[in-house]
Amino acid sequence: MGVQLIIYPQSYEGTHNAISGTPSEFIVDGINFNTINTSTQYVASAPFPQNAINYYAPTLTLNSWVRYNSLGGGIVSQTSGDIVFSGGSSGTEDCGIIQKLSNLTIGIDYTVSVDIALVSATADLFVNTYNGTILNSTATLTQSVGVVSTTFTANATDQTILIGTSGIGAIIVSSISTQQVSGLTVASLSDGQVICDLYEDEDIPLSLSVDDFKNVAEKVQSYSKAFNLPATKRNIRIFDQIFEITRHLDGGSPLFNPYRKTQCVLKQDGFILFEGYLRLLDVTDKEGETSYNVNLYSEVVALADVLGDKTFSDIEFLELNHNYNDTQIKNSWNNSGTGISYIYPNTSGFRDDYTTLKYPFVDWNHQFTVSGTKINFTSITDIFRPFINIKYLIDRIFEEVPFTYESQFFDTADFKKLYMDFNWGADDIPISSNPFGIFSCATNAPSGVFAGTSFTPLEIVNIPNSIFATAPPDYDFTTHILTNTVNNTAYLINYTFTVKNTDTVDRTVELQWLAAGVVFDYSTPITLIPNQTYTFTGGVNIPPLAVGETVQPQFKSNAAGVIQQKDTQLTWYLTVSNFISMLNSLRGETGQWDFLKGLMTMFNLVTLPDENNPNNIKIEPYADVFLNSADSVQLDWTEKIDVSEMKLEPLADLNKKTIFKFVEDDDDYAFNQYKNQVGGHLYGSKKYDAGNEFNILVGEDEIVAEPFAATVVKPLEDTFPDFITPALYSYNADDGTSEGFENSPRIMYNNGVKTIAGYKYNAPAPNGSTAIGNETEFLQFSHLTDVPTVAGSKDFHFGECQLLVGDSTPNNLFNLYWLPYYSELYNTNTRIMTIKVNLTPADINTFKFNDTVFLKNRTFRVNKIDYKPNDLATVEFILIP
Repeated sequence: MGVQLIIYPQSYEGTHNAISGTPSEFIVDGINFNTINTSTQYVASAPFPQNAINYYAPTLTLNSWVRYNSLGGGIVSQTSGDIVFSGGSSGTEDCGIIQKLSNLTIGIDYTVSVDIALVSATADLFVNTYNGTILNSTATLTQSVGVVSTTFTANATDQTILIGTSGIGAIIVSSISTQQVSGLTVASLSDGQVICDLYEDEDIPLSLSVDDFKNVAEKVQSYSKAFNLPATKRNIRIFDQIFEITRHLDGGSPLFNPYRKTQCVLKQDGFILFEGYLRLLDVTDKEGETSYNVNLYSEVVALADVLGDKTFSDIEFLELNHNYNDTQIKNSWNNSGTGISYIYPNTSGFRDDYTTLKYPFVDWNHQFTVSGTKINFTSITDIFRPFINIKYLIDRIFEEVPFTYESQFFDTADFKKLYMDFNWGADDIPISSNPFGIFSCATNAPSGVFAGTSFTPLEIVNIPNSIFATAPPDYDFTTHILTNTVNNTAYLINYTFTVKNTDTVDRTVELQWLAAGVVFDYSTPITLIPNQTYTFTGGVNIPPLAVGETVQPQFKSNAAGVIQQKDTQLTWYLTVSNFISMLNSLRGETGQWDFLKGLMTMFNLVTLPDENNPNNIKIEPYADVFLNSADSVQLDWTEKIDVSEMKLEPLADLNKKTIFKFVEDDDDYAFNQYKNQVGGHLYGSKKYDAGNEFNILVGEDEIVAEPFAATVVKPLEDTFPDFITPALYSYNADDGTSEGFENSPRIMYNNGVKTIAGYKYNAPAPNGSTAIGNETEFLQFSHLTDVPTVAGSKDFHFGECQLLVGDSTPNNLFNLYWLPYYSELYNTNTRIMTIKVNLTPADINTFKFNDTVFLKNRTFRVNKIDYKPNDLATVEFILIP
């Protein structure tokens, strides 16, 4: 079979994933149609499609559905994930949906595919495209169940598509798709794949390295050197005469585009050597012989690139909102029984009442007085601020990206007890309240309110119910609009609105709730016969609004002045909380990738590709992958090596010293005091020296677990030896005062609830709740699994140092996670050996970089492979001591 280079169409939409790229789909919400029922619906007059376009075009939003229907009938709605186009009874009615597509390429053809689940015999389905209000193309699709399609040529980058029906009966559509027509026209295999012609003596070289294997979440690597493809008839058709200088890309038939990704596979003897992309570098014409100069590359859509500039403020933490008071703080200490009472549902599926959020005791500003056996703090915020579980944060990050992860390490009991502080930096107190009231309108009031043909506010008259005399908060009885006045106010409103058709013919009426310009509740049109009344009932949950954002119920009819508002009753539940905004005030600035990268540095984690699922990333410590892995094997390549040429050299670029440390907070008083008293040693750091056996080495390297800082743990005061807490405050020596500061993130371990012997502490509580009074228990967090340490205790700082709460432990980050790597790296027997190896396609296909290789009674690790089909591979080995 030899070597095969297989190219996919540039619009390839077969099996795809986050590694191979995202399909080029130009329709938004074309599968489940989640936004149809809440979209704007316009009642058009004949000619229906054109008048609908004329109406919507000036304000049409990109990539969003809107609807239209004719005056006499025709309704578009979403039911069970399908769109139902319901025609009228006369056969002249029309209805449809409209979306303005974006990022089209002028002159390129696009296919519109509609999956029809049901069609009436007399109903027609048509597809129109428009440039502004000008009709660009029109097509009536076959009246049959299944996928029907039509093609249009884009004459604008933003073009409007209209899918409509006319006639009697209904058409049900399961999905709608718009995709670019492929530029490759030679189909030799399934999915439009083609096999390129190669030069007879052209063998495509590949370069594979261990860094590509262990840093899949971060690295983007190229794999092949440039090589040539001949301009055979097949290849000319594949690249669509691209060497002709008279061709151009802005018109005519679809062409091969050198600026688009072209997915490819390289095979040898049926074994896949490489999956990635082909890049066309240039086309050479030398003495009448044309060739295409290309290379192959694996452009992994790395997790680091996907996260980009995302911060924690991009994660919706609304599900963590709760009342900030003494009751919830103490409930957070529990591992069973009563946990935190959250205000909103568990929408992510990762939250629980016991482990997600905790309030440990932290000395945030060191302001307190002692009276006898009582320690009195000035505020509850001086000692209790939220910490969020690390595992929960990781799950929330991956929830938003096209990747999943798998990690036995993250599922260990100790890792699940790690938390990061979400200190808000200021001395503000979160506001929490839950007032509620019921406000009713009198019967048949307001009597003079009628619906128009566009949505207008339903009204509430200022006649309170005899029992509940409190009007809806912030409601304006003149404009009939509620305007929020407190930041992060959420509303839960149960409503009852009764309307009546006062006309002599049938009329339709619709109701919606609008909040901050977004529709949160919507009714499908209701048809009322003359003098018929109808009551809208339901509940609407408005998420937290900013100051100045509005809420209003609205209704409209298909004729003005005939649908009258009658009885109205509203029940308002109001929740005011700035907890979430304070949660993100400081930690919201922390980058999501920075957070993950900091954890990888702390625990020397490597990220590995999942062979069975490119979307899945395996995350484990280095030692578990390269030293203790259950899925690695030892390969015997003794008979494959060419011993005629061998190169041995010591490891290069090694430094004499390496410092493992955390970020330094300049305002951290306890950290700086420790540093000054021990001759400049950084609390929580490790200085690694290669030793006298490596005295030829020079230089110093730093490995910093950024963005995290180390946390000094000590007794609150010497007189309270068992009141051991993290110290996170600044100190002003000029006036002898201390206060909190905007600290770098801290990673701490949940040590559980502890008891203070002989003392009690008190703190005023916010929001009118019960104060912390005569409390003898507190939740303890630290960088240790045990305070003081015992045999087997772990330290989540890098190195041994003199602790203020007992003896240090050797089970620290360096010894547990970095020393196994450094023991191999800094060993007098470690060598790099470069040698030729006769590797087969099967060897390349099955090889993993955590496999070891046995050569002449010695064990090696592979660092790099330069592979060339039908030739010896050059392999760089590391001799394992």
